[in-house]
Amino acid sequence: MSGDRKVRITITVDPDVLEYAEHLVTAGKATSVAAVFNDAIAEKRITDQRALALLRERARHADPARVARMMRHVNRQLTEHGFPAAPGE
Repeated sequence: MSGDRKVRITITVDPDVLEYAEHLVTAGKATSVAAVFNDAIAEKRITDQRALALLRERARHADPARVARMMRHVNRQLTEHGFPAAPGE
């Protein structure tokens, strides 16, 4: 990922989350609490990137006429409730 360079940050976590991270270290499943959080965020990033790729792939196959109808419906609801219409419509 970013190589060997690490950046120190301070985070606040729930006690049970910290307890679990410490358990993973004690059990030898992680080298440090920082590694537990680093791995968790790295996995979240991968999951989010996969979801976005899937969404983009599905969007490539979307029916433009159906999308336009849906956007008109959404924008009508937005304006009825005092919100601005979504861009592009």
